[in-house]
Amino acid sequence: MSRQSQDASSVLRAACPDAAGGFGANLWASESSVVQVEERWRCPPFSAVDAAAADRILAGSWSEDVPAGEPREVSSVGDERFYTVGIALSATTLKFQHDGKIICDGPVMPGSIQITKPGESVKAFYASPCRVIHLFISPDLLSRRYDEAAGQLVRPDLADQDPRIFRDVAVERLALALQDANPLADTFGRMYADSICDAIVARLLARRTDVMPAWPVARGASLPRWRLRRAIDFIEANLANPIGLAEVAASTGLTRMHFAAQFRSTTGYSPHTYLLRRRLEHAQMLLRSSEFSVLNVALSCGFSSHAHFTAVFKRMIGEPPNAWRARMRGARLPDDSPSHAAQRGVP
Repeated sequence: MSRQSQDASSVLRAACPDAAGGFGANLWASESSVVQVEERWRCPPFSAVDAAAADRILAGSWSEDVPAGEPREVSSVGDERFYTVGIALSATTLKFQHDGKIICDGPVMPGSIQITKPGESVKAFYASPCRVIHLFISPDLLSRRYDEAAGQLVRPDLADQDPRIFRDVAVERLALALQDANPLADTFGRMYADSICDAIVARLLARRTDVMPAWPVARGASLPRWRLRRAIDFIEANLANPIGLAEVAASTGLTRMHFAAQFRSTTGYSPHTYLLRRRLEHAQMLLRSSEFSVLNVALSCGFSSHAHFTAVFKRMIGEPPNAWRARMRGARLPDDSPSHAAQRGVP
């Protein structure tokens, strides 16, 4: 390890004292990944913070499998060298504190973003599972990116004085593409990831320059927070069941028409689209981490058949589920059609 890398590592040890014993085997095992798993929430991966940090946006991933009724507390003292951009990849429920002030307490939608300035402290209490991508951007790199785009060497500020959580669908889609970069961690994987990170920063700078609205423009009344929480909890508890708009609306005490309009106004999604997205996210988790057949994954996520699941998955994700699973695992998996599943004794 170079002297410069050792110095950077020492700084990070001090900033992240709870990081699983510092330089553990898991850390070095993930060193070849494009988007590395964070050893501690909102802490840049140790092995990535070296001279490259001055010329590259660093990316880390964080996930929590939170048991029901057991909120998970995480905190970050803030790194003086970076802006930290947190992008939610899945719906979750949390309480988020910024410098001791609560800025969010309740459901958070996919694509929700929170930007922390260098040195600012934050804390979160996750009440449900979450998946998050964090980008770590040095102010000097941000200035150079702004200069390249606008021709002005200035010191742009990526964050508002109000550190609110906001949502951006374009950033959400870019972040979802970034999370799939690891299977491409070869000659072009780094180029692919760097391009996506640059695109996210360009989008965030454009928001600051153009004063873009932070949330989709509401076309009607918003759903009260307690009703939104009820709807999301009901959906999460019934991902495997054949529920529809009527059942979700009933869980909130509203008619279908009023619930659908208010849910879309609040989240930017129709109830059907949100339910479908959550089922596909759950399916992706099962495909990546379990040995279930595609048929069993489909049934576990509320789809009526292998064919229906495959068609929806391909339309929304871009490839069939078995091909996606193989790419995520970096290996070719056997065909998982219903006929092959039956031959293996899978019901």
